Amino acid sequence: MAGSLLTTADFAGLSVLIHGGAGGVGHFAIQFAKAKGAWVAMTVSASNKGFVSDLGADQVIDYRSEKFEDLVEAVDLVFDLIGGETQERSFSVIKPGGALISTLQEPDKGRAADQNIRVGRYTAQPNGAQLQEIADLIDEGKVKVVVANTFELREVAEAQAALKDKHLRGKVVLKIVG
Repeated sequence: MAGSLLTTADFAGLSVLIHGGAGGVGHFAIQFAKAKGAWVAMTVSASNKGFVSDLGADQVIDYRSEKFEDLVEAVDLVFDLIGGETQERSFSVIKPGGALISTLQEPDKGRAADQNIRVGRYTAQPNGAQLQEIADLIDEGKVKVVVANTFELREVAEAQAALKDKHLRGKVVLKIVG
């Protein structure tokens, strides 16, 4: 599934659970969903609870000490940025007719069919109209860009290591000096 998952879709009245909500993709996903009218629950570490609350999360769950399936009501959409066991456990909190979308791995289609939910793997694609919509949300103050770290282009290896080894809040930026 490529395209406009959380930008052009109308989420008014829907409930969304986002796993990995403090990172580069998650911090945008919550804001896009809220801008489109969704109720949003997030799973993050305890140290990121305030961060995602400030971004608009309606419910924040510490994945290290709390089980989201014990705390969240059934949701219309799970947006999975973690994969593995978290993705498997997510099937238990999706309403019939809902969806499980992952950026990491294709969710189990057989299990989805048994539960009457849709699944897919989301991959961002270049799209000028979507980028304009995102720019408009930023200009309107509905979406805030959070930059975790900025690296010079010559520090690309350090930037990659930071993405791989640390749980960063927001995006990593490579600075290209002309």
